[in-house]
Amino acid sequence: MQHTHHQQHPILYYFVGPRTFYVLSLADILRLRTTCTWLRDLFQAPELRQRLSHSLSTQAGLRRTATGQQLLSFDDRQMDVAELLTAVCVVELGGWGEMAEAIDLAMQLGYCQLPIILTAADLHQHKNKMVYMATPHVLAQLKMVGRHIHWGNGLTMRIFQRGGRLRAIKDYNRLELTLNPSLPAGHSYQQYRQPHDPPVRSRITHSGGAVPSHSAFTDSSMSSLVKRVLLSHFGRTHSNAAWNQAGVFIVDRHAGNNRLHILLMESPHVPVEGCSTTTAFCCGAGSDRRHRLVLTDASHSFVAWMDISDRTTGLRVGFFTTEAAEWGVGAAFKNRFPQTTRLARAVLGPDVAARMFGR
Repeated sequence: MQHTHHQQHPILYYFVGPRTFYVLSLADILRLRTTCTWLRDLFQAPELRQRLSHSLSTQAGLRRTATGQQLLSFDDRQMDVAELLTAVCVVELGGWGEMAEAIDLAMQLGYCQLPIILTAADLHQHKNKMVYMATPHVLAQLKMVGRHIHWGNGLTMRIFQRGGRLRAIKDYNRLELTLNPSLPAGHSYQQYRQPHDPPVRSRITHSGGAVPSHSAFTDSSMSSLVKRVLLSHFGRTHSNAAWNQAGVFIVDRHAGNNRLHILLMESPHVPVEGCSTTTAFCCGAGSDRRHRLVLTDASHSFVAWMDISDRTTGLRVGFFTTEAAEWGVGAAFKNRFPQTTRLARAVLGPDVAARMFGR
């Protein structure tokens, strides 16, 4: 009902200031703006900025687990009402958990600063709400966030779309992404497939996309692809990597009640206790399955992760760490890198860790 003296109308009490955070959903606001013109002035830029700030501070997944730092923000002073409504929509639709892990990892590796500040240009990567909703959540978010994750030399995790084709990092045909690729029957990525974060096939490797790999990679999800590329690039560009004979182990897959086999085969979407994030991928035809588990987070002064991959003789476990070595190259891994070893023991369990590092 239209009301000519709406300033005295008692129902306005419920639509003023922070009360709308709890009374109205975004769908309610859009509907009221369209159908109830006498309330439209209550949803202008100042009110929407307040709503956006509240949503950012309360939305699950948009703060770092280790420090509570906000991961995402908006350049809202440069946005008009339509863009502010879009920003509120992007935040309140939720589903930021997977992308938040990728952003958090990028910060830990030094590839972005927090919070990532999205602009109106980032929002315009999607033509409208319907297009945004029709796109798998993580891909939709990466289209906005990707250009803020960078390796230098002009390379970012930007997504290019040319009709039905997707490319990452560079608009180059050998850097195309295939969403939801066909997988062999019984493949675990098929079993754990998530519509909002689907598996991806590409040739993107550690170079950040400057030189595509000769072999294809199948990542368990879009977010996993982002994390794999970030970690691979970081590992290849840090000369103090601990990839050496002392940091690579072959272990019986059944050791410790199948602990390594479980870590390799379980859903990559399930958090692993003691790890800040994981990424899972296959090389080549899909038989070379790998899990990469990040052992550190923002509270650590170094970066460490471990790779688990399948070999005919057992499971191969390799470690990367930027922890400063306490002993020379000839010393055992546990003596050279005691902090990394301690973190790994917590994830591997006592039996497997004893086989690799000793008691």
